[in-house]
Amino acid sequence: GLFEYVSGANFLAESIEWTGYAICAGTLPAIAFSVFTWANTAFGRGIHHHKFYLEKFRDEYPKNRKAIIPFIL
Repeated sequence: GLFEYVSGANFLAESIEWTGYAICAGTLPAIAFSVFTWANTAFGRGIHHHKFYLEKFRDEYPKNRKAIIPFIL
């Protein structure tokens, strides 16, 4: 699954879901919530979890796994 490529696949999926909601709703509050979700959940918590896994599992953790966005970040 997606966890083979990123540490925070659940955070990525949640952010994508809220982005879809924001697009469908088309309201400023929905868009603001989507931006907040990306900033806080995906980039904030996702990157923090990735760093934790790298420190905790060091040599056992896959070196090519990214934090949030497959092959990029």
